[in-house]
Amino acid sequence: MSAPGMPEKPHRRWMWPLLVVSLALNLLVAGVIIGALMRGDGERPPGAARSLIGEPFVRALDEDDRRAFLREMVGNRDRLRANRADLRARLEALLSAIAAEDFDRARVAAILAEQRQLAVRRQDIGETLLLDRLEGMSVEERRGYAERLERAFRRRPRD
Repeated sequence: MSAPGMPEKPHRRWMWPLLVVSLALNLLVAGVIIGALMRGDGERPPGAARSLIGEPFVRALDEDDRRAFLREMVGNRDRLRANRADLRARLEALLSAIAAEDFDRARVAAILAEQRQLAVRRQDIGETLLLDRLEGMSVEERRGYAERLERAFRRRPRD
């Protein structure tokens, strides 16, 4: 409602949807650009593979070995799923222990130790899968893998 004697401003109901669409498009473009920059020069392995052994180790495999590694990972999905469920349960216990009225340092330390052991077991699975791949390679294939792995570690930003 406008003041007496003032002309009434036209309602611009179309403005909010336009602003929302504009914002969405800007975020989409920014996401595409950021995603392209983060991806680098090659395709990233799935998150589960990265958490098993580390992205550089999976990425340095040639395409056929990477596919075989991922197939073997899928073959271990029951073990990995159980491990992930255990990790999730430990995280929930950790959050609860941290938020408790009385902080129990020993309890939090024990939960962190359990999480570490679960993560080590998960990495053991990944290392076994990688060792199986490496064992099946020829000397030339292993040397090529070593060169790609070295390049991957040289490219990685240091903290």
